[in-house]
Amino acid sequence: MAKIVISQPGIPYREQKLQSINHIGRHPEQTIHINDKVVSKAHAIISAAEGRYCVQDNNSRNGTFVNENRIFTKTPLQEGDMIRLGETTITFHSESSTLTSSTGSASMRDSIFIQEDNDLNAINTFHAQIDAHDINLDFRPEKDVTDEALLREDYEKLRAVYELSEAAGQEADLDSLLERILDKIYKMINVSRAVILFEEDGELYPVAARGVSGTESHMNISKTILQQVQEKHIAIRSHNALMDSRFEEAHSIILQGIVSIICVPLIFNAEFLGVIYLDTQQNAGAFTEKDLKVITAFAFQASSKITNMKLAKKAEEEAVARTQLSRLLSPNLVEEVVKGRAEVNLGGKLMDATVMFADIRGFTRLSEKLPPEMLMATLNQYFEIMVEVIFKYDGTLDKFIGDEIMAVWGAPIPQDDHGLRAVRAADEIRSRLEVFNEQRIAANETALQIGIGINSGQMVAGYSGASQTLSYTVLGDAVNVASRLCSHAKPKEILISDALHKLSLEEFEVEVREPVTFKGKSKPLGVFQIIKKHNDSDHLPIISATPHQFETPLPQVFTFSDSPEEGS
Repeated sequence: MAKIVISQPGIPYREQKLQSINHIGRHPEQTIHINDKVVSKAHAIISAAEGRYCVQDNNSRNGTFVNENRIFTKTPLQEGDMIRLGETTITFHSESSTLTSSTGSASMRDSIFIQEDNDLNAINTFHAQIDAHDINLDFRPEKDVTDEALLREDYEKLRAVYELSEAAGQEADLDSLLERILDKIYKMINVSRAVILFEEDGELYPVAARGVSGTESHMNISKTILQQVQEKHIAIRSHNALMDSRFEEAHSIILQGIVSIICVPLIFNAEFLGVIYLDTQQNAGAFTEKDLKVITAFAFQASSKITNMKLAKKAEEEAVARTQLSRLLSPNLVEEVVKGRAEVNLGGKLMDATVMFADIRGFTRLSEKLPPEMLMATLNQYFEIMVEVIFKYDGTLDKFIGDEIMAVWGAPIPQDDHGLRAVRAADEIRSRLEVFNEQRIAANETALQIGIGINSGQMVAGYSGASQTLSYTVLGDAVNVASRLCSHAKPKEILISDALHKLSLEEFEVEVREPVTFKGKSKPLGVFQIIKKHNDSDHLPIISATPHQFETPLPQVFTFSDSPEEGS
């Protein structure tokens, strides 16, 4: 999971993992709360789309800056980008480079440098290098080992490898797993410093370290050594680097007094994940060839655990994203967004879309006669049908407004046929509601009648609301027209605008109504009613909800007038 490091004057830095959508601002209920007087209550948004994170200013008073350049549109973020809001600096770290253990803090990143050098000649003639895909540990049978100390030493190395397998299965967090790996390495061999680096976009970044302190020392790692391991997938060792004449120009090694080095790849299922780099400033020959083979085998096992944990973390993030998006989008669209194949646009974006409003007729009178709990149960059953049909046609649930429901097609995910999808959904809603009402009347419960209005056109789609509560919606004149059509519709009527008239003729029988001058409009607008599908005999309704059966049935069936009730 990607994360950010937040730095403010006089305050210790803090880290925060990023969600799919992150609202940044001074208000305490923002996802990322910034206590900075120059920062707006709802200042900016960081969101994930198409496999990467972007930052967007939220019309803040003092602006949002990326690498000291003020941004006015959604801006992709790269590893290490600096986002400035007022006196606050936010450093972005992508997934691979931020999966750090507790030792992999900002101080660690400031202490470890991958340095350009001329170590290639030495690498090509290393004392030992093995193919990481073909490991032979060469442990002799115990009867052939006469040195008891060596036998015990080998036993401890094998035990450490076994313990990693046991312990890793108990870890639910990658940070803790990296700590376990470093612990086991220190138990296996005599090492001064150990660093785990992960690959991201072809580059290696330190994510966990031991024996390195940002306040006491700095560590330089030979870039050439890392490149050889990364490109050739080999494990390499030098057991006397300091005295080896081949390292005369290897300043990253000489200047630190490094005596022995081991560098092995982290590979699982042919995928290169990173490397484990070890060195020592102690005696020459501290690392043996057997050490190299054991660490290589250990790295292979660690790679399996790291991969599984990354997959588990990704699945967890996707599950959270699905839960959040499933309240807004149909299951098909949720999957498109989670997999990064579609984008939920934040802020305001002009889109060509279709809006549908559906409103229960006579709801005010109904609410006066039904007990509150029965009224709520009735609404929930009705909304269940509505949402199921909306999602069936890949619509977006915008909001519930009392007994009214608002849905959108073509936003936030563009759809070429958004207008037809909306009309088809409205027609099926009407059919399902007829069956639903038959069952309610049979149960001596109230039948529900609705009016529907649909319009297509240009509208602004994005997040709207107060700083503590933002919701996705569409705004504009086209939306207002759809709402006016809904208000004008009688029970069981589906009214559409001129924008949808010709589009609907191929599938539906459409009745031309008298033009209507709606409030706020200077000219009358064309109004059309969807009568039925041309092949309506084949259009069988699907029952999606069973009417709630109350212990005491209603004494009568309520009926409604043929005209919509204003303000219902």
